[in-house]
Amino acid sequence: MSTEATTQAARQTILAVDDDPGNLGILRRLLHPNYNVLAAPSGERALAIAAGEPKPDLILLDVLMPGMDGYAVLARLRDMQATRDIPVIFVTGLDSIEDEERGLALGAVDYIAKPYRPPIMLARVQIHLELKRARDWLRDQNAFLEAEVARREQMLHSVTAATRDAIIMVDGDSRIAFWNPAAEKMFGYAATEALGRELHALLAPPRYRKAIDHGFAGFKDTGTGGAVGTTTELSALRKDGTEFPVELSLAAVRRENAWWGVGTVRDITARKALDDQLAQAQAHLLQSDKLAAIGQLAAGVAHEINNPIGFVSSNMSTLDHYIQEISAVLDAYAALGAAGAANETALAAVEELKQQKNLDYMRGDIKQLMAESQEGLQRVRKIVADLKSFSHVDDANWKWADLLAGLESTLNMVWNELKYHCTVHKEYGELPEVWCLPSQLNQVFMNLLVNAGQAITGKGEITIRTGQRGEEVFIAIADTGSGISPEVRARLFEPFFTTKPAGKGTGLGLSLAYSIVQKHGGRIEVDSTVGKGTTFTVWLPVKAPAEAPATAGS
Repeated sequence: MSTEATTQAARQTILAVDDDPGNLGILRRLLHPNYNVLAAPSGERALAIAAGEPKPDLILLDVLMPGMDGYAVLARLRDMQATRDIPVIFVTGLDSIEDEERGLALGAVDYIAKPYRPPIMLARVQIHLELKRARDWLRDQNAFLEAEVARREQMLHSVTAATRDAIIMVDGDSRIAFWNPAAEKMFGYAATEALGRELHALLAPPRYRKAIDHGFAGFKDTGTGGAVGTTTELSALRKDGTEFPVELSLAAVRRENAWWGVGTVRDITARKALDDQLAQAQAHLLQSDKLAAIGQLAAGVAHEINNPIGFVSSNMSTLDHYIQEISAVLDAYAALGAAGAANETALAAVEELKQQKNLDYMRGDIKQLMAESQEGLQRVRKIVADLKSFSHVDDANWKWADLLAGLESTLNMVWNELKYHCTVHKEYGELPEVWCLPSQLNQVFMNLLVNAGQAITGKGEITIRTGQRGEEVFIAIADTGSGISPEVRARLFEPFFTTKPAGKGTGLGLSLAYSIVQKHGGRIEVDSTVGKGTTFTVWLPVKAPAEAPATAGS
C-alpha cells in the first residue's frame, strides 16, 4: 500500500447529505484536505451509505430535502444498530430556536445554521470527531475490560472448582457468600444449602462459638484479628455432625463498604493420622536411642553402683563382727548379774574382756560405718533414680522444669564415661524454669555429653555453660577434643550418619537431639575448630512454642 493510500485509510470519514449539489461541492472542498468525504444527495441514499462500509465517523445532514427530510433520516439512523452511534450535525437554513431544539432533541450532537463560516465549521467538525474517537476508545476499552473480567471470572471459577481445598467467603454479617465445589464435598452441604447461612452456626463446634463471636465482632470493624493472615489448626463440623481437623487460612477483603472474610479450608484428617504415626515412630526411635545409650553406659553405671555397694557390704561385714564382739561383752555382764552380788574377781574379768574386744573403739567406728553406709546407699538410690528417670518410656508430658537439675542428673548418669579422662568445669548461670519435655531434653544433654567425652583422646576438658538471653536460655557443652571438619559438620544431624567405630554409636543421637530441640521451638548451634575442640549450644525458648500444649499434662 502506498504512503498516500495509507494516509487516506487512516483519515476519518465524513458523510455530507444535501439535495443541493452546490452545497455538497462546498463541503467537499472544505473537508477533503483533512478527511475522507462521502456525499449523498438524498436521505434514502444517506441511509444506504451509512449502513455500508466504510461507515462514516460523522454525518453532516441537511434538514429540508425532498422525499425524506433530515429529521426522518436522523430518526432512522438512531433506530438501526449499525448507525445509532454515528454523531450527526444538522447543517441547515432553518435557524429558529425551535428548529434547533427539535434537532438536538432527536439526537443530533450539534446544529449549524447556513450560511456558516468555514473556520467555525471545521472547528466544530474536529471537536465532534475527537469526541467520537474518545467515545469509540472508551467503548472498546469497556468491551475489553468486560471480556477480561469475564475471562478472569471463568478462570477463577475453574481454579476454585478444581482445587481440593474448600474456599468460603462470608459477608460482613458472617453469612456465606461463596461456596466452592470442594466445600460441598468436604462439609456435605450443597451450595444452595450453604449460601446465605451464618458460617459459624453451620460449621463451628459449640465450644468455639463464644471465642468466634468475640473475634468476628472486632473483624467486622477493622478487618483484623488473631486469625487474619495466619494459618490455624482447629476442628469443624460436617453436615452429619461429625468433627474433623482442618487447617484454616483467613484473609480480609473490603467489599460493599464492609469487611468480608475469605477462608481456605484444608481437611487434615489424613495428615493428622500420619503425624500420629510419625510421632509413634519417633517415640520408638527415642526409646531405642535411650536403650542403646543405657546399654553403652551399663558397665559404667554398674561400676558406679558397685563402688558404694562394695564398701556398704564391707561395712556390713565389719558391723556383723562388731555385733558379735559386743554381744560377748553383754553376755559376760548378763552372767555377772545372774550370779548375784558382783565380786571384784568377776568384775575384773568382765573389764578385761571389754579391753580385749576394744569396745570403746567399736562404739566410735560403728557411727562412721553407719554414716558411710548411708552415704553409699544414697548414691545408689540417686543413680537408680537417675537411670529410672532417663529410661522412662511414658514421660511425654509438657511441664515447667528445672533444666539444671536435669543436666546434673544426666551428668551423674554419664559420669563414669567421663571421669577417668575428662575434667568437667561447670559455669552455670541462673536459669528460669522452662516449659518443656524434661526427659527428652535430658536425652539431648546425654548425647552431647557422651559425644564430648568420646571426642577427647587422652586427657581433656569439658566445660558446661548455662545462661539466659532475653526470652531464651542456652546450654553450651564445649570439649577440647579433635574438632569436626566442615564436611562432617554439614551432615551432623542426618539420621544414621556417624563417624564412630562400630559399637560406639547408632547414628541417631544428634539427629534425635536436633528433632527434640526443634520440637521445643529451639535450635542447636555448632562451633568447631579441627584440632582444638567443639561447642554445641542448645537454645530454648522459656515459654511454650506455638505448637506445644499450653497446660501441664497435655
